[in-house]
Amino acid sequence: MNDMARIGELVQELRRQAQLTQRELAERVGTSQSAIAKLEQGESNPTIGTIERCAEAAGFAVKIMLVPLPVADPVVERYKRDVDRTLLRDNLRKSVHERLQSLGEWQADLHTLRYAVSGARARKVAESNPHASP
Repeated sequence: MNDMARIGELVQELRRQAQLTQRELAERVGTSQSAIAKLEQGESNPTIGTIERCAEAAGFAVKIMLVPLPVADPVVERYKRDVDRTLLRDNLRKSVHERLQSLGEWQADLHTLRYAVSGARARKVAESNPHASP
């Protein structure tokens, strides 16, 4: 949807909330009913002043905000391109119970891996220092 169509929808919504016809709004703004109709249909390119006058005539105020655009993280964007979507789909097909069960299995595997790594490190330290007492 283009910006003019969105602005038209907003003008139409504020007019309806004020329970005004296009003709009544046009009279309050100082324009014609056909100009309001074109504005609501997104067929005109109104100035901010025109939009403000329409809003005020319907009992509203225009508030313009500047919102920063999200900054794309190149690492995240690269990761998104490389994600295997079949694995995501497979995971989403699982029930919550199945997902939690898998998580528990992963945690147990991680604990086993950490234990094995710490044992290997201890053996490596012992091998590199043969004169240390056991």
